[in-house]
Amino acid sequence: MKIAILTQPLRTNYGGILQAFALQYILREHGYTPLTINYRKRPSSLYSVRPVLSRIKRTLLKQKKIYPFSESENCVISQHHNSFIRKNIDYSPVLYSVKQLRTYFKNNRFHSVIVGSDQTWRPKYSPRIDTFFLDFLKKNQHIRKLSYAASFGTDEWEFTQRQTIRFSSLLKQFDFVSVREESAVSLCEKKLNTKATHVLDPTLLLDKSVYLNFLQDEISTNNEGELFYYCLDKSRDKNEFIENVASRIGTKTFTAYPKETIKNIRFIDDIYNYIYPSINQWLRGFHKASFIITDSFHGTVFSIIFNKPFIAIANEERGKARFTSLLKLFNLEHRLVTDVNKAPLSIIHEGIDYHSVNHKLNELREISARHLIDSIETNK
Repeated sequence: MKIAILTQPLRTNYGGILQAFALQYILREHGYTPLTINYRKRPSSLYSVRPVLSRIKRTLLKQKKIYPFSESENCVISQHHNSFIRKNIDYSPVLYSVKQLRTYFKNNRFHSVIVGSDQTWRPKYSPRIDTFFLDFLKKNQHIRKLSYAASFGTDEWEFTQRQTIRFSSLLKQFDFVSVREESAVSLCEKKLNTKATHVLDPTLLLDKSVYLNFLQDEISTNNEGELFYYCLDKSRDKNEFIENVASRIGTKTFTAYPKETIKNIRFIDDIYNYIYPSINQWLRGFHKASFIITDSFHGTVFSIIFNKPFIAIANEERGKARFTSLLKLFNLEHRLVTDVNKAPLSIIHEGIDYHSVNHKLNELREISARHLIDSIETNK
């Protein structure tokens, strides 16, 4: 039984790639044949209207220039991620338009299509948001329309009135709707007049042993017992906080993230500084660490999966609701800080009852997986 998965483009996002892997993994375990749809925006020219206007705006505001990476640079920067995708995720050819999507679905005759996970329902992140409400499929087309752990990313409503009306109508054509955050259940009901079920992110459906299998071929490092930090948004305050925590614990720090992620010069002198470490190396960071600090949702997820003491730093712009919903499931809300300058350092030495956390996680895994499989089976 062929199942299409529509998620955000897989690039250099560790969590985004691993949630795509996890969803395919669980579907294969139940005998299905999943395929993630490689749908993305068509690459824009360096001198297209939008980048030019953006550069003019930054110049007028006297902001630092940011240059787009070229296709060849992107290939080098994402080489390890691309290798993981080729080996572990069944991915369709790249599709850029609604017309290409319609043709591809017509030719492949999928039994079901699943929208999710990650922030697939966040307008500023997804290419052409209407697509992620399956507007390209006909109303009575013979295919089950589902969402699994789809996320708005925030508890703020970011759709226009026109989009709200349109997406409410489109969601009524879905056979089953599930979302990743508790707040999304309320948003679906109040804004889209749709009942939604709260489920786990796909990465949480898999046991830690599945991820540990990726480390067998990874070159061992000497970071055993050190503090691992994975922060997407760098700042002086965060750096000082990380070093302060490490000092209080009495250990060193390490990370698995490129030194540079923003291109502030037209021609890169040393592209090595921009290369993303492998997903295996990233996972090893969680496995080897004695303590973790992260401002990433999936960084928080894998801290829990690997049963590590951690501090999660919330980011309002990226979506705080994702953190609070996740941590509330396991009574770990106290591990979340919004302002590192006001973070209670006593949290460093507070233990986490992972016996209770794992018990709850196993219960939620079973419930979430059952929702997923039942939504696919037409006789349920």
